[in-house]
Amino acid sequence: MTDWEELSTEIDEKIKVGTDVPKTNGRTRKVTKIVENRIYMRTGVQTRAEKYTTKEMIKYAFTVTKSGKAFTAADLKSKFPKEYSQGSCVFSMTGGILELLGVAKYIRGIGYIKRERDP
Repeated sequence: MTDWEELSTEIDEKIKVGTDVPKTNGRTRKVTKIVENRIYMRTGVQTRAEKYTTKEMIKYAFTVTKSGKAFTAADLKSKFPKEYSQGSCVFSMTGGILELLGVAKYIRGIGYIKRERDP
């Protein structure tokens, strides 16, 4: 079982500008910049709009899924209202990083749930 310290290091090593992060619809969005603990991604299809998630938000999502519960948009909105006010895509940006790193998977209508990594 992965712990947060391991995952945090993996985020630092693997999430770079240009990384494709899975969305809930099967597509991806690109990381555009990383500033301190904020990871920015392109969210506009026809614009260059950017929004961000934070390592604190990713840690929260990881903690929820690791406990055996589903991580939902409502969870994120209640815990991080300021960041969530950027738009609902912040949910898939946050969970998408967990999915990319192999510790969560998205199930429509449920949210992100824990996924055991392959040995």
